[in-house]
Amino acid sequence: MQIVDFNPGIMPSGLFWTTRLDEDSVSDVHPGDGDAVYKAENVPVYDFHDIGNALFGGGPAPVTAIVSFKVKWFGDSSRAKVNNPANGFAATFVRNEAQMEWSATSDGYRYVSAPLHTSASSFAEIGHERNGTFYHG
Repeated sequence: MQIVDFNPGIMPSGLFWTTRLDEDSVSDVHPGDGDAVYKAENVPVYDFHDIGNALFGGGPAPVTAIVSFKVKWFGDSSRAKVNNPANGFAATFVRNEAQMEWSATSDGYRYVSAPLHTSASSFAEIGHERNGTFYHG
C-alpha cells in the first residue's frame, strides 16, 4: 500500500513531476567521462499520498513536503549515439552506474534512505543531448 507520493504536481501546461533547480545543484560534471553529481536540498514539493491522487485527484488533499537528494554517476561501461532527424533529436550517452540517497519530510514524518554508498543501479547513463532549435542534423 502506497502512503506517500512526493512530486511538484502538474502545471497548467500539462508538464508534470518536473521542477526547476538551481544551476549549483549540478557539480563535478564530466559527461564524456561518465561522471557527474546532482544534489538538491530542501526542495518544496507536495505529498499526494499515492500516484492515483497525484494524477487524478479525488483523494486526500496534498500536503506540503520537502525533499533532498544526491545522485552520483560514475564509470563507463558502454557508449551510445542517437541521431533522429525526423524528431530533431541527437545525443551521445555514457552508460554507467549511479548511486543515490534521499530524504523527505511531510506532515510531521521524516523518510530517509540508506547512505549513498550502499545503493546500486541496474541502469544509468549521462551525456549530451540536442533537440528543438539546438538540433542541427
